[in-house]
Parts: sequence; structure tokens; C-alpha cells
Amino acid sequence: MTPAQQPDNIAHRLVTNVDSPVRVYLDTGRATIPTAPCRGGSPPTATVPLEYFDAVIEHAAIEDGGLTLFCMDGLHLPESEWSRTGFDRHWRHPDADLESPFFPPQRKLEIWASREDALYNADEPYDYSHLDGLPDDSPILTEWTANAPDEYPDRPPVPFDRPTLSVRAVRAEGVTAVRGFDRVEVGQIDRIELLDELSEQPSAPEIEPRGVDFSPPSRHPEIDYDDIEPLAHSDELLEAVFTINRHAKRLDETADAAYQRGDGADAQVHSLQKRALYRVKTVVLHRFSKFDPDAIRVIRHELNGEHEMLCFYVGGYSYHQPPTAVAPGVLSDTAGTDDLSELPLEAIDFETSAETGDLDMSLSQALGVLRDHGIEPNEHLDATKIKEYTWGTEISTTFPD
Repeated sequence: MTPAQQPDNIAHRLVTNVDSPVRVYLDTGRATIPTAPCRGGSPPTATVPLEYFDAVIEHAAIEDGGLTLFCMDGLHLPESEWSRTGFDRHWRHPDADLESPFFPPQRKLEIWASREDALYNADEPYDYSHLDGLPDDSPILTEWTANAPDEYPDRPPVPFDRPTLSVRAVRAEGVTAVRGFDRVEVGQIDRIELLDELSEQPSAPEIEPRGVDFSPPSRHPEIDYDDIEPLAHSDELLEAVFTINRHAKRLDETADAAYQRGDGADAQVHSLQKRALYRVKTVVLHRFSKFDPDAIRVIRHELNGEHEMLCFYVGGYSYHQPPTAVAPGVLSDTAGTDDLSELPLEAIDFETSAETGDLDMSLSQALGVLRDHGIEPNEHLDATKIKEYTWGTEISTTFPD
């Protein structure tokens, strides 16, 4: 039986033979492979007999000053090997989304090894037998020598862990945020044998990704100002618009917080609702302008020296709008000109508030006032439901009646 290679010797062979074909032997003669796509949690796996596989080394590097061997998507397998070894099983699952334009499938494995834990637990005197057979110019040695802290010797005093192989499972349709659960540890490398050539060269899968419209949804509603229905403003309506504007800012903050904690579904719901409320505000301001343009004053605000916004003064309230949200004709009616440069400009320091506890009207009450005037906020949602893929449930984004 051929003896296993030292981990540092395996690392040397990898980093000094990039673009070369190799045969990779597993230390247990078995491999763990995904059998279905990732649906948001760890995919199901099976352990199968596998003595070796053939591949081309596409990437291998010694990093972190000699502490880490990292080969991200480093081993590229030919299609026949991908099939022979069973790595194609999760691809063949009916739920696999092979045509995803964002996460295209590839026949590659990652390799990772570290000597950090061994270094932390090591005591002198060090045993350097793990470096036997390495040439003096090996990257295993030179990377360490160039970066070793003063308290350590000029050669790696401890070995790498045995390099671990991993594969990324393809994703089920619609799954995006997998939080690393798509990575499956295949096994550890026993030894690497250099080959002269492969009977088949690795190549990208001949899978055409489906077309996607990458243009984001419009931030502002499309408004035909000539045909829009006029709307008389009242104190109740003005307060309702002020209320939904404040809640839109709150939803913006809660969406960001949800993204930060990794709750993509919750973040998406809040983001969709925020955008819908801002669109409602835009529509209402246009209808106010159409009803009585003389009752509305519009000027430009330069906010915090960064952004230029239009400020609509209506009754005792003021509302900001991006210039791109305002349809042609509104400014000529309310300000007497469509030339933005002719509007008065005020530079102000402005900090938006997302506090809703001090409002006199609740969001539900504000939406009720708007609905009483024929304005339905749910009509301005980009989607009325989203799918939460971790649990396989659908979440409504609509505002309740």
C-alpha cells in the first residue's frame, strides 16, 4: 500500500503544479457527496466509495504568511470524472437550478488546510520532519520565512492539517441566501500523484443560463400628469401622507437591520413595503398639484451638501421628492418653470427621522384615509408575496385592510 504523503508535501505539489493534471487520492477511500441541491440549509449527502479522482490544478496558494493552504475552486474535474465519482448527483436532481445566471454550476472542488491550531498547541523543541523532502525554494518555506513573527523560527515549526476537499452544492430554484450551507466537505487528501495528461480536459458545463432583466424596478411610479385625477388636499390627507412617509423611513431601517442579521426574507418584505409607501407619496403629491398648483410651493434643497431634492410645501407640511420622481408639467404648474436651475436653492442640514411613536396617526389609520380617497397602497408593491426558502413558506407583503 502506498504510504500517505505529508500534508506539507501535498501543499508543495499543489502550489508548484498549477495548470497540471493530477490524481487525488482520498485518505479513507470514501467521499461525502451532496445528493440534492441546497434549499437554504445543508443539503442531503451520501458517503460513497471513491479511491481517487483526476483533475487539473487551476488555483493553489500559500496564504496568511504561510499559515494557510487555500485553493478556492482549485481542482477542475473533467465531465466524465464528475459523473464517475458521483459529484453530478445533486446536478441531476429535479429541483437543481443549473440555469441560474447568478450561481452557474461548475465541476470544481476547493482545498483548504491550516497549521494555526497545531502552532497554537505546539511546544519546543519542534520536530521538522514534516518538511522532509521539500526544496529550499518551496513556497511552503519561502512564504513562512518572509512573514514569520520574531518569536518563531524561520521554518514552519508545525505541519499543515491534512488538506480538506469540499464541493459547493448547486442551489434549488429561487434559493439565494445559503449562508455557506451549500459547502459540503468531501474528505481529506491522502496523496497527490502528478499525471502527464488527462484523457479528457476539464471544461465549463454547456448550460445556457436563463435570461434575466438586470434593470432594477423603478423607484418611482410612472405618472401621466396630463391624465392624473386631481385630489384636494385636506388636513387629514396631509397627515396621512406625512405618516406613511415616516413609516417608509422606519421600514428602510428595519430592512437594513434584517439584511445585517442575515434574514433576507424579512428584509425583502420591508424593502418592498417601503418602496410602495414612497410611491404612494409621489402619486398623492402629483394629484395635489393637479388640483390646486397655486396652493403648493416648490423649492430645491441641497441636503447635507450631498443630495439635491425638491421640497413641496403643502398646507403646514413639507415633503421631499427626488427630481427624477417628478413628472413633466408639475413644476411649470406649481413653480412657473420646468427648469430646475430657476428654482430657489437652500442648503440645509437634514437628518431623516424614522421615529413613529410620536405620530398622531397610526400606519393603519393613514392607509385607511388614503383608501377612502381611492388610493390603494398594495397596487404599488412590486410583489405581493415572497418565498422564504429556508422553511419553504410564502410571506405576504401586502398592507392589511
